[in-house]
Amino acid sequence: MTLMPFDNTWYCDKCDEYFKDEDDFIYCPYCGDVLKHDWYQRKLEDIEEFFNSGEKSICEECEEEFDKNFKFCPLCSKELKKESIPFKIEKDNSITADWNGEQTVIFNKELFISYPHFSATAVIKSFKFKESMDYKLMKLGLKPSEKLTYDETFSMFVSLESMGQVNGVIEFFKDDRKTPTMYDYMSVYKIREDLYAVLSVDFVYY
Repeated sequence: MTLMPFDNTWYCDKCDEYFKDEDDFIYCPYCGDVLKHDWYQRKLEDIEEFFNSGEKSICEECEEEFDKNFKFCPLCSKELKKESIPFKIEKDNSITADWNGEQTVIFNKELFISYPHFSATAVIKSFKFKESMDYKLMKLGLKPSEKLTYDETFSMFVSLESMGQVNGVIEFFKDDRKTPTMYDYMSVYKIREDLYAVLSVDFVYY
C-alpha cells in the first residue's frame, strides 16, 4: 500500500488563480483572500466536525455526563450544563483551540504541508485522548504543570500515525526502568528526557 501523492497547489476562488509550491503564501497576492487547497479544506472540516460532535451535557448535581442532546438530567431533572472544547477558525483558515487553558494554534498551512497525510488525524487524536492522558500522567505523579504540551502531544501522534492506526495510550513511564520491547500491537515513544509513552498501534506497512 502506498500513500496518495500530495499536490501542493493552492488557489484563489475570487481570482481563479493557482499557486504552485508557494508555501509561504497564505493570502492571494492579487485580492487578499485566503488561498485554498481542496485537501486542506477537507481536513479542516474533519477537525471542525470532531469538535462540534464532542459537546457534552453535564449534570453538576449528579456529576454525571449524558447525551449531548439532553437538556435536563434524567436522574434529578436539573438543567444540564453544556461543555465543549472552545475552538475557532481564524481568518487565515487556521484553527485555534483551548489547550490547558491557553489558546493554541492546532492546525494551519505549515503543519498541513509538513504532514499532509497525518496532520488532521494527529490533531483529532491529541484531543480525543487528552483526558485519559492527563489522568495517566497524574497517576504517574506528575504535577498539573507537567501535563503534555500541545506540541508534544501532536508530535507523538503524527509520528505514530505514519506507522498505523493509533488506538490510545496504554501508559506513561519515566526512564527509571528498562524501555519495553516493541510488540506487534504497541510502540514506545520518547516525549521528554525522562518521560515515555506506550501506545497501542495497529501497524500498517506502506
